[in-house]
Amino acid sequence: MLIRQFLEGEDYAVVEAKDGHEALEKLAEQPFDLVILDIAMPGIDGPSVCEHVRSSMTDPPPVLMVTALDDEQSVERSYSAGAVDYIRKPLRWPVLKNRIRYILGAHRARQELELLSRNYEMILDSAANGICGVDDKGKVSYINPAALKMLGCGIREVRGHEYWEVFKISLPGSEDFSEDCCPYFTQPDNKTTIYFDEARMLRKDGTSFPVDFRSTPIRQGHRLIGGVLVFVDVTERQEAAELIRYMANHDPLTNLPNRNYFRRRLPQAISLARRYSRILCLLFIDLDRFKPINDQFGHGVGDIVLMQVAERLRRVLRTSDSVCRLGGDEFVILLESTEAIDGAVLVAQKVIESLNEPIEAGDHVCFIGASIGVSVFPFDCQDAETMLRHADIAMYEAKKKGRNCWQLYTE
Repeated sequence: MLIRQFLEGEDYAVVEAKDGHEALEKLAEQPFDLVILDIAMPGIDGPSVCEHVRSSMTDPPPVLMVTALDDEQSVERSYSAGAVDYIRKPLRWPVLKNRIRYILGAHRARQELELLSRNYEMILDSAANGICGVDDKGKVSYINPAALKMLGCGIREVRGHEYWEVFKISLPGSEDFSEDCCPYFTQPDNKTTIYFDEARMLRKDGTSFPVDFRSTPIRQGHRLIGGVLVFVDVTERQEAAELIRYMANHDPLTNLPNRNYFRRRLPQAISLARRYSRILCLLFIDLDRFKPINDQFGHGVGDIVLMQVAERLRRVLRTSDSVCRLGGDEFVILLESTEAIDGAVLVAQKVIESLNEPIEAGDHVCFIGASIGVSVFPFDCQDAETMLRHADIAMYEAKKKGRNCWQLYTE
């Protein structure tokens, strides 16, 4: 009665139960901020009620024990049951008031911290990046669903395991998946974030994927207390970059390398030919009678003809040689493994014969030919620009000769 009067005088709302059974019933009916129990009660004693409260409720209120007993066993039993504190009779009201204020404040702070922690965990769980927390022993303490999906693992296969068992990383250009992603555990002076860009990481099934990986040590003062690992699968980014590179260097209609690619490739080929004292042959091909096809049948038919031409040029060449479309109806062939000019002449003749065959384009049968100019390094040129210009000049000489033929460049 005295406790109730005192608490109501402090503006607390108080609900009283005559014994342990009634206390459990009232606790099931509504939430409470604090439960005050006597250790010695009829029916169910205080520690038993406390233990039931702590075990049966998802967010149990704190329990304060009041006792006239002076034995250590009762006090120990109360704490073991889950009580946060106890106070002896006869009660000292200022002590009780401040004890309750402290317990309620600590409980609210813990609830707010747990709520904040749950919110943070929900954010981390919904993140697209893989996120992992490592404790001071180097063991995984947290990992989000995105990380588990990337690794192809279940939570039990990861949590509690050493980080080096879970994260097997290789640096770009290496197939050794033994890179230490948390070196700060073995290197005390390492206090900064470690970056692994364009690395590869192993999945559980043994396959690997490209990843950008960040590993940051967590310190409390001068003491290392863990680390945070953040990583992202960059497969799509690499594929997009590769597609952009491909599109920048290839003709979209024929899928042949384009002028941009050829402008870079020709100087490299000349440099190699000079280094190994080899000849290099360039065939400049301009289609004959192509413009009338576009004018008469339309660009759709013209595009089919260009695709058929590209395919025929591919079939004529060896794997060591290359063909590019410069644009329009102009193509070039680069012969890098020919030992004599006769080899270039033979390829030019094969190209003319191949392109003399009729081309079926939808409902139309088209007849074209080709005029080809041939330039040879180092006999008539010493650099890429001159080589292309000489092959172009020779091609126009072939057209002057009546088309559908080839011409070597000469002074």
